[in-house]
Amino acid sequence: MKEPIIYTGGELQTNAYLISGKHGYICIDAPQGITSFLKQKKIEVDSLLLTHGHFDHIWEARLIEKTFHCTVYVHPSDFNLVQNSGGVAYMGIKGAVAPPEEIIALPVLAGGSVHWGCNGVEFILFHIPGHSPGSVAFYVPRMHAVFCGDILFAGSIGRTDLPNGNFSALMEGIKNYLFSLPPQTVVYPGHGPSTTIQKEKETNPFFKEKD
Repeated sequence: MKEPIIYTGGELQTNAYLISGKHGYICIDAPQGITSFLKQKKIEVDSLLLTHGHFDHIWEARLIEKTFHCTVYVHPSDFNLVQNSGGVAYMGIKGAVAPPEEIIALPVLAGGSVHWGCNGVEFILFHIPGHSPGSVAFYVPRMHAVFCGDILFAGSIGRTDLPNGNFSALMEGIKNYLFSLPPQTVVYPGHGPSTTIQKEKETNPFFKEKD
């Protein structure tokens, strides 16, 4: 499979990723401005996968759904966030984010993992709460890549000081699931540059053992 198409937009410079599927593209997250980008590039979206429900990742989920008549997926633990503006109030953002008309639950149990197919692409889903209750990482074995939203970043991890954040749960999920992936796996985060599992295990300050 080809490398993903990357779009970055919105005030918080949120990343979205596009993977070529059997029928059009799979879009991972929906930051501000992405719909115009999709139209400009003539990219047809078949499915929208939300890594979690925070506003900057769902900003244009409703618009993408309406424009492409696509299916929108999110973990059920973040249904409330998606349907209630994605936490814009506690982030100090004015206005509201329109939720999709219909959201479908990603089929991964709380704290678990599952093999799942979408639009001809095989994923392994990891539910890793801590940044938000329903944060999910999407691992694509054929691409040697994991799309993890705000779970893990190059040199950092997702915030856990937001409502329903949990530092211990986030750290445990990263260690149990992401760090069990092959070292060469490319990590595509919700913000900032890509990295690899090996690099984060070796250099991420949150996981370096203290002397």
